[in-house]
Amino acid sequence: MTTSPETDTEAPSTSPGSATLWRAAWRWHFYAAIFVLPILLTLAVTGFIILIKPTVERWAYGDMLYVDTVATAAPLAAQQQSVLDTYPDAMVDAVVPPRDAGRATQFDISTADGKSLSVYVNPADSTVLGHIDNDTRIDFVATQIHGTLWMGRWGDYLVEIAGGWTLVMALTGTYLWFPRKRVPNAVRRAFVPRFREKGRRRWRDMHSTVGAIGAPVLVFLAITGLPWSGFWGSQLWGPLIDRLDSGYGWPSEDPVSSHEHSAADLQTAGLRISWANQLRDVPSSDATSSVESMPPALALEEVQAIAADVGMRPGYAIGLPGDENGVYTLSNSWPSPAQDERTVYLDQYSGKVLDEVSWHTSFGTLAKVTSWGVDAHMGRQLGVVNGIVMGAVSLGVIFSIISAPVMYWKRRPRGSLGFPRRPIDARLARGVVVIAAVLGILFPLLGASMIVVAVVDHFLIRRAPQLRGVFGMRE
Repeated sequence: MTTSPETDTEAPSTSPGSATLWRAAWRWHFYAAIFVLPILLTLAVTGFIILIKPTVERWAYGDMLYVDTVATAAPLAAQQQSVLDTYPDAMVDAVVPPRDAGRATQFDISTADGKSLSVYVNPADSTVLGHIDNDTRIDFVATQIHGTLWMGRWGDYLVEIAGGWTLVMALTGTYLWFPRKRVPNAVRRAFVPRFREKGRRRWRDMHSTVGAIGAPVLVFLAITGLPWSGFWGSQLWGPLIDRLDSGYGWPSEDPVSSHEHSAADLQTAGLRISWANQLRDVPSSDATSSVESMPPALALEEVQAIAADVGMRPGYAIGLPGDENGVYTLSNSWPSPAQDERTVYLDQYSGKVLDEVSWHTSFGTLAKVTSWGVDAHMGRQLGVVNGIVMGAVSLGVIFSIISAPVMYWKRRPRGSLGFPRRPIDARLARGVVVIAAVLGILFPLLGASMIVVAVVDHFLIRRAPQLRGVFGMRE
């Protein structure tokens, strides 16, 4: 992301060792970029869309999401009945009461043909305003692409590998950018592009300056995005947190519902489960504790009153029971900071609080740190400033990705691909190798991809004269 020099002659000439290390860093930076940039561009664009979700939704779905100020709202049960009258074969999965008097009530439903819809109701008179197909919802599509490139598990792994190579690219790019030559105003020149220059120098300065400023945040984004990953996050980091007794207490010792196993299964478009709660088991309601016959479930108004009593913040969602043993789920997730995220489970018959998962009740130290990072990654942990910083970095990444091939093309010698040459004595680049080895151990998929690169380099590229020339291995 950060920089790519114009010519090999720009390597520092203070000593053979530093020049070799510089060239090795450039080589790693260049080849990491070839793999990372297409995926990183996808992540930056979709991440920016997710970040400005409220604006996108207001533009795309404002006629359904927003209503004239409502003085007195109709009961949720009446609004739910209006939804069921409009979609008679559907099942209501979750309800999101309006966070303020100018918003519609959201009902997440599952239709008979398996579609997931979000239906919006005017709380003033229970009029159904319309629905959104959640499979084509803009933020859902952006989230699927952002997390898995819409390729399922293998796309998830590919994004994880790209995240690892992003660390390599950011670290080597920062090393290349760091001013070494003792010239007047060297530090100022490092942060102020030479806009008056023409051609490749101006592009290089803009690319490197934007990249260097954004590199620390980019490293933070790469690391805090990994807890979501299918391998490192699910198979390594989450279980490690739990083994160290610093996590979120899963699996629960409470019996689980026959309808849901983990909290992640409860999620709908409106009911989001925080990262630290997604693997925790869901408790069960007791349908026979008080009387021999099955008691009636609580009405939505009763659940709404309990939500107010336990201090759920406006914008919370209510998950409805999936069967006779299911529970009402109260969730404060998006767009709450980590310390405000809560998931409260209620017995559907008595309204008793069966369990609560939150920062204050169940998160261990590492789970708190990870949750804080996850929410900062999403731009919601530190308020408006957090969102502005993440948005600016997303745009900076997009600019760096666009400027990289432009700069490469302007730097490339005519008649040549201009790939960076291999250092004359690669043994002097041990620092780069050590850093790569540490990253490969910490992040196994990155390490495995590095091994693949090394095998291809040793057994294919170095043994084919034409490939050796292309990849800068002329002796």
